[in-house]
Amino acid sequence: MTAILLAAGLGKRLLGTSGGRPKCLIEVGGKSLLARLLEDLAAVGVREAVVVVGFGEEAVRAAIGAGPAGMRLRWVSNPRYREGAILSLWAARDALDGPVVVMDADVLCPRTMLARLLGSPHENCFLLDGAVEPTGEEQMLLVRDGRVCDIVRGGAPGYELAGESVGFLRLSAEAARLLRELLARRIAAGDTGIEHEEVYPELLARVPVGFERVDDLPWIEVDFPEDVVRAERHVLPRIAALER
Repeated sequence: MTAILLAAGLGKRLLGTSGGRPKCLIEVGGKSLLARLLEDLAAVGVREAVVVVGFGEEAVRAAIGAGPAGMRLRWVSNPRYREGAILSLWAARDALDGPVVVMDADVLCPRTMLARLLGSPHENCFLLDGAVEPTGEEQMLLVRDGRVCDIVRGGAPGYELAGESVGFLRLSAEAARLLRELLARRIAAGDTGIEHEEVYPELLARVPVGFERVDDLPWIEVDFPEDVVRAERHVLPRIAALER
């Protein structure tokens, strides 16, 4: 299993909070979001990680160094990080030849959440939080007959379950190779300004993708300055209590 961590973005809304550094280097409890994810991945048995960097690339490389013990860390550059996140995933396309976990690098979550994803009986699997109160900003997973049928920002009616995507997707080798093909088609068509999630509906139409619910676990995607405060004051203490 290889983890692909997308950490190339500019994070405009957080530049003041981050001191102009990439948002994956924002520290919560004295440790950066990216360092926490890498350490937790290593702890649950992931032995290879590909980190896609762009904005502040040198700072990210310097801060992370060789990565956690026991993990092979590879760096991939996306110089076009100001365009869509599809280009970050495309930059890591060589890793889409075996089982992978595609991850946003701006998420604070417990190690238990990663273990739940990797231990799922679904070889293709999202993490879904059904307890969220949608604001229209969230990437919502839409479920019918026990499988994820669509992912839409803000959601849509007519499904048996809708929940926010944590931003982590586990794929089998076969599904990963299909995703690479779908990405190639969109890139060739000039769709370089879109999010990588906008390619997922095509994947969902062709392979079954299940989900694991994480309503019971504390987590947060750090997008705004207030998210940093909430992460420090509320989410991290709950994670610490869970992992004692």
